Amino acid sequence: MYADLTYCIALRPTTFFVPSEEVDTGAVHRLAASIERASAWNTLIPIERDTGIVMDGNHRVRAAALLGLHHLPCVLLDYADPRVSVTHWRTGAPFCVDSIREHILVQRRVFPYKTTRHRFSPGLPTTDIPLIALGAVQEYRSCG
Repeated sequence: MYADLTYCIALRPTTFFVPSEEVDTGAVHRLAASIERASAWNTLIPIERDTGIVMDGNHRVRAAALLGLHHLPCVLLDYADPRVSVTHWRTGAPFCVDSIREHILVQRRVFPYKTTRHRFSPGLPTTDIPLIALGAVQEYRSCG
Protein backbone atom coordinates (compact mmCIF):
# COMPACT_ATOMS: atom_id res chain seq x y z
CA MET A 1 0.00 0.00 0.00
CA TYR A 2 2.85 2.44 0.78
CA ALA A 3 5.39 1.31 -1.79
CA ASP A 4 5.16 4.73 -3.47
CA LEU A 5 7.44 7.03 -1.50
CA THR A 6 5.92 10.23 -2.82
CA TYR A 7 3.89 12.24 -0.37
CA CYS A 8 0.32 13.44 -0.86
CA ILE A 9 0.41 17.23 -0.59
CA ALA A 10 -2.80 19.20 -0.19
CA LEU A 11 -4.15 22.59 0.79
CA ARG A 12 -6.52 22.44 3.78
CA PRO A 13 -8.48 25.13 5.64
CA THR A 14 -6.79 26.14 8.88
CA THR A 15 -9.95 25.05 10.72
CA PHE A 16 -9.17 21.43 9.73
CA PHE A 17 -5.90 21.36 11.69
CA VAL A 18 -6.19 19.84 15.19
CA PRO A 19 -3.41 20.95 17.55
CA SER A 20 -1.59 18.11 19.28
CA GLU A 21 0.85 19.82 21.63
CA GLU A 22 1.15 23.02 23.62
CA VAL A 23 3.42 25.66 22.12
CA ASP A 24 5.88 28.29 23.28
CA THR A 25 3.97 31.54 22.69
CA GLY A 26 7.13 33.59 22.24
CA ALA A 27 8.36 31.16 19.59
CA VAL A 28 5.00 31.40 17.80
CA HIS A 29 5.28 35.19 17.60
CA ARG A 30 8.88 35.04 16.38
CA LEU A 31 7.93 32.45 13.77
CA ALA A 32 4.95 34.52 12.57
CA ALA A 33 7.21 37.55 12.15
CA SER A 34 9.77 35.46 10.25
CA ILE A 35 7.13 33.98 7.93
CA GLU A 36 5.70 37.44 7.27
CA ARG A 37 9.16 38.83 6.42
CA ALA A 38 9.64 36.00 3.92
CA SER A 39 6.16 36.66 2.43
CA ALA A 40 5.98 32.93 1.69
CA TRP A 41 5.10 29.64 3.33
CA ASN A 42 7.88 27.10 2.87
CA THR A 43 7.18 24.28 5.34
CA LEU A 44 4.49 21.67 4.78
CA ILE A 45 2.55 20.63 7.89
CA PRO A 46 2.31 16.84 8.28
CA ILE A 47 -1.17 15.91 9.50
CA GLU A 48 -3.21 12.78 9.98
CA ARG A 49 -5.31 12.76 6.81
CA ASP A 50 -8.68 11.84 8.34
CA THR A 51 -8.57 13.72 11.63
CA GLY A 52 -6.36 16.75 10.94
CA ILE A 53 -4.15 15.99 13.95
CA VAL A 54 -0.94 17.97 13.56
CA MET A 55 1.95 15.53 13.63
CA ASP A 56 4.57 18.26 13.53
CA GLY A 57 4.21 22.01 13.14
CA ASN A 58 1.98 23.16 15.99
CA HIS A 59 3.95 26.42 16.22
CA ARG A 60 3.46 27.02 12.50
CA VAL A 61 -0.28 26.41 12.70
CA ARG A 62 -0.56 28.95 15.52
CA ALA A 63 1.63 31.41 13.57
CA ALA A 64 -0.69 31.00 10.57
CA ALA A 65 -3.62 32.01 12.78
CA LEU A 66 -1.75 35.15 13.87
CA LEU A 67 -1.13 35.98 10.22
CA GLY A 68 -4.79 35.49 9.35
CA LEU A 69 -4.17 32.70 6.86
CA HIS A 70 -7.20 30.68 5.77
CA HIS A 71 -5.43 27.66 4.23
CA LEU A 72 -2.17 25.81 4.80
CA PRO A 73 -0.20 23.37 2.67
CA CYS A 74 0.11 20.00 4.33
CA VAL A 75 1.24 16.44 3.85
CA LEU A 76 -1.59 13.95 4.33
CA LEU A 77 -0.46 10.89 6.28
CA ASP A 78 -1.72 8.34 8.76
CA TYR A 79 -0.06 6.64 11.67
CA ALA A 80 -0.07 3.25 9.93
CA ASP A 81 2.19 4.67 7.22
CA PRO A 82 5.68 3.12 7.61
CA ARG A 83 7.22 6.48 6.63
CA VAL A 84 6.00 7.87 9.99
CA SER A 85 7.66 7.03 13.29
CA VAL A 86 6.78 8.54 16.65
CA THR A 87 8.92 8.56 19.76
CA HIS A 88 8.88 10.25 23.14
CA TRP A 89 10.73 13.55 22.74
CA ARG A 90 12.90 13.17 25.84
CA THR A 91 13.58 9.42 25.97
CA GLY A 92 13.44 8.39 22.32
CA ALA A 93 11.28 5.37 23.25
CA PRO A 94 8.48 4.42 20.84
CA PHE A 95 5.27 6.35 21.47
CA CYS A 96 1.89 4.57 21.34
CA VAL A 97 0.10 6.27 18.44
CA ASP A 98 -3.30 5.02 19.62
CA SER A 99 -2.83 7.16 22.72
CA ILE A 100 -2.39 10.22 20.49
CA ARG A 101 -5.89 9.85 19.02
CA GLU A 102 -7.36 9.01 22.44
CA HIS A 103 -5.75 12.01 24.13
CA ILE A 104 -6.56 14.54 21.41
CA LEU A 105 -9.84 13.38 19.87
CA VAL A 106 -11.59 11.65 22.78
CA GLN A 107 -10.24 13.50 25.82
CA ARG A 108 -9.93 16.75 23.80
CA ARG A 109 -6.58 17.57 25.36
CA VAL A 110 -3.25 18.49 23.83
CA PHE A 111 0.02 17.02 25.02
CA PRO A 112 2.52 19.16 26.90
CA TYR A 113 5.16 20.98 24.86
CA LYS A 114 7.74 18.57 23.32
CA THR A 115 6.00 15.30 24.23
CA THR A 116 6.10 13.53 20.87
CA ARG A 117 8.69 13.52 18.14
CA HIS A 118 7.55 12.57 14.66
CA ARG A 119 10.08 11.54 12.04
CA PHE A 120 9.43 11.05 8.36
CA SER A 121 11.47 8.92 6.00
CA PRO A 122 12.08 10.05 3.40
CA GLY A 123 12.14 13.63 4.67
CA LEU A 124 9.23 15.89 3.84
CA PRO A 125 9.43 18.13 0.79
CA THR A 126 9.43 21.91 1.04
CA THR A 127 7.28 24.45 -0.71
CA ASP A 128 7.31 28.14 -1.56
CA ILE A 129 3.79 29.55 -1.59
CA PRO A 130 3.20 33.31 -1.43
CA LEU A 131 1.27 34.13 1.74
CA ILE A 132 -1.34 36.04 -0.23
CA ALA A 133 -2.32 32.75 -1.93
CA LEU A 134 -3.15 31.22 1.46
CA GLY A 135 -5.88 33.68 2.36
CA ALA A 136 -6.46 37.12 3.69
CA VAL A 137 -3.14 38.05 5.25
CA GLN A 138 -3.41 40.58 8.03
CA GLU A 139 -0.46 42.75 8.84
CA TYR A 140 1.23 41.07 11.76
CA ARG A 141 2.74 43.17 14.50
CA SER A 142 4.82 41.35 17.07
CA CYS A 143 4.73 42.56 20.63
CA GLY A 144 7.94 44.32 21.52
